[in-house]
Amino acid sequence: MIKILIKITILAMLGLITLNAFAHHAFNSIYDVNNFSVINGTIEKVMWKNPHAQLTITTDSGDSWHIETNSISILKRMGVDDNLLLVGDRISIAGYKRRDGKLSMWTNNILLSNDQEVILRPGIESFWNDSALSSSESWLSNGDTGGEEQGIFRVWSTRFNGPGRYMRLPNPPLTESALVKYNSYNPLVDDPTLNCNPKGMPWIMHQPYPTEFRQGENKIYFHIEEYDLIRVIHMEQNIEAEERTLLGHSTGKWDGDDLLVETTHVNWHQFDNTGIPISDNATFEERFSLSSDGSELNYTIKTTDLLTFNEVIIQNKQFVWREDVTIDPYICTNYDG
Repeated sequence: MIKILIKITILAMLGLITLNAFAHHAFNSIYDVNNFSVINGTIEKVMWKNPHAQLTITTDSGDSWHIETNSISILKRMGVDDNLLLVGDRISIAGYKRRDGKLSMWTNNILLSNDQEVILRPGIESFWNDSALSSSESWLSNGDTGGEEQGIFRVWSTRFNGPGRYMRLPNPPLTESALVKYNSYNPLVDDPTLNCNPKGMPWIMHQPYPTEFRQGENKIYFHIEEYDLIRVIHMEQNIEAEERTLLGHSTGKWDGDDLLVETTHVNWHQFDNTGIPISDNATFEERFSLSSDGSELNYTIKTTDLLTFNEVIIQNKQFVWREDVTIDPYICTNYDG
């Protein structure tokens, strides 16, 4: 017990992950990363669905706690499935409590009744034990070499410890009007993805799940696992946009082996999950560049929006190829309590 209390104190002081994985406006507005706690209880309900796996547990004192953790898309690739967490099981939860005082917690570490630990986020250290049932390998390892003959037309994964994983703007150069909107953003009520509403451009490109390029007739299809979305990239330059859509109107061309994409007519008004707005005038220029050994796909996106930013925003990300990875159905489901 003393060892656990010491570890809780140290992790609370350090923020467990030095806030790297969670240092964003939305998460910090909901969960207190300086309030790291452990609770024990019995599982009363399990919702094993995207966007986040969720549990209801009852403590020995009779309190009912809502527990939230990462998506099924992440967990299943860590070797975690719903058979590990069954109604009636006694478990311990280590995580961050909500700021508003509600009996709710975000967790990355669960201790099962058999004293085996389950880690629920790639790269997180064990809390109770020296080892865990789950593995972060599929989210942290380098890409597989080879596959150059396929070019970009295959499934690409995000490496959690790779360049540009979070694509955040720590000090966004906002215009005065955009700064007002940014400062007033409340993720508890203003988050447009509540109730499983899908993300639009450019936010959807920040998502961490597998994506796939597929060749069509005068088109390239970019399939995104999150929300089961498909971007259509028109390779004929004379195709005009008919209306504004969630993912916008995209046209593409080749620059050697690099794919260049320009997107306009986006009907979506959030740049990312921090509350940065985006206007109807925004344009997005993307470049997808294959590495020489075929294991990586380097991605750059330039955002121009004079109503939001005082300068052109350039962000980078790196996808990796893992030969055995496929795109799975996402199936987002609202939590019904």
